[in-house]
Amino acid sequence: MTNPLGSSTQEWRRGWSVVLAAAGGMALSTANVYSTGVFMGPLQETFGWSRTEISAGLSIGSLAAVVCSPFVGLAVDRFGPRRIGIAGAIAFCAAWALFSTVQSSIWTWWAVSGLLAIASLGVGPTVWTAAVSSLFFKSRGLALAVLLCGIGVGSAVTPMLSSVLVTNLGWRGAYLGLAGVWALVIIPLLMLLFTSSKDRDRLGPETAKSSVVALSGVGVREGLRSLRFVKLAVSGFILAGVGGGIAINMVPIMMSLGASKTSAAGLAALLGLSSMVGRLSVGMLLDRFNANMVAASVALIPIPALLLLLGVPGSPIILVVAILALGLALGGELDCLAYLTSRHFGLKSFGTLFGTIGGAMALSVGMAPVLISYAFDRTGSYALVLWIAVPLCLIASAFVATLGRFRPLDADLVSSPAN
Repeated sequence: MTNPLGSSTQEWRRGWSVVLAAAGGMALSTANVYSTGVFMGPLQETFGWSRTEISAGLSIGSLAAVVCSPFVGLAVDRFGPRRIGIAGAIAFCAAWALFSTVQSSIWTWWAVSGLLAIASLGVGPTVWTAAVSSLFFKSRGLALAVLLCGIGVGSAVTPMLSSVLVTNLGWRGAYLGLAGVWALVIIPLLMLLFTSSKDRDRLGPETAKSSVVALSGVGVREGLRSLRFVKLAVSGFILAGVGGGIAINMVPIMMSLGASKTSAAGLAALLGLSSMVGRLSVGMLLDRFNANMVAASVALIPIPALLLLLGVPGSPIILVVAILALGLALGGELDCLAYLTSRHFGLKSFGTLFGTIGGAMALSVGMAPVLISYAFDRTGSYALVLWIAVPLCLIASAFVATLGRFRPLDADLVSSPAN
């Protein structure tokens, strides 16, 4: 069976706008996470909350994601990514703005965090990766990489924008400003450009023309019971906890290593920029080499960076080098996991399977900041956290390296109407 989309160039001509819109949705989905470090100080000064209590709000989101992500994946498989993504973006921005209303009781912070957690399910990686995977085959790795560069945009822009808004509007005004800016940029972009193969087919033969109906693949029950799925899920849990936990706490971690608040915010932005380079590089490698080995190598990249931070904590040059390395790894992790899921299990149940992996990753991202903050509150240092991350990266690398053979790429294709 031939690829109905033709060459990689033809895929990009037909799908670039979807990748662009999905990248915007991806940036939105992580914006609150990457703003948390900037708001910690003002929230502590206003209410006297500990970093652990503030970070616990992210754990609420992770619990919601663990329970609901597989069901969101089922909805994506059934109804298509477009409707889920647009509704999710609207709900996310509305819930994010509500952080401006929290009061002195930590329960109000946790309550709004719960609302945002529910809303964020509609803008999670499953929505965007499912749409892009359904339109790209020969260049899927690169397309997913470009899509996931949205995370880099969010991590680069959000800390700096948050800092400016907090300085000029206060933290309450900053939350309203952030939600408003993202809503004005992302929601129109999604409404105009975001779609998928399933959404095009749903709108009728003319819209569906030249699209791909990618229904072949492993069923949900078979996929969930397989050892390779367990390996992927555990690897995702580890890598999300290490990468996400460090990224969320990047500003306070850098400050604890001797950087000023302004320099720390700049280093956080550098992390986002280097992650985009990592994503694009890894995406191209996934399309050309054994993706299992590419993913295993990406999982090992943080280790030398962590050891540098532990060995020479006060050196500005070391800080920059370590941030660049961490960014490269952070950039490639989600790309690898989405690509490996699509290649090992196909696209029939991609939303459900990757949604389940995404739930495990969300749990890890929610737990990691709390554990990291707790370790800091107890020890006064982030050294223990950095040491623990080293063997975890080794375990994740070993799991993805031993996943086994892929499904044939053309097994996922079902021809659509001819041009």
